[in-house]
Amino acid sequence: MGRITVVAVATWCLIGTGSLALADEALKSETGHIKGNLKTETDAMKGDLKEHKKEMKGPITEYREKMKAQRHEMMENMKAHRQADKANPTTPAPTTAH
Repeated sequence: MGRITVVAVATWCLIGTGSLALADEALKSETGHIKGNLKTETDAMKGDLKEHKKEMKGPITEYREKMKAQRHEMMENMKAHRQADKANPTTPAPTTAH
């Protein structure tokens, strides 16, 4: 009777170990599929983000160029006014009354 009990317990242990190994392999396989799907989705999102950045780059670049041109125009106007003021001083020099 003792030997039958030992054999039964040993058999259950082997079956349990085998089923755990199979479950582990199934879990790893499923995890691999999930990781593959996640990587595919991530790559697709990265591609969409790059495309969106390219689309936004045009208007941003145009705005920057416009602001740069305005800044240069203002600087040229200021320079012209300064040169005109140096050439034709319109305000007389301040005099002090004694």
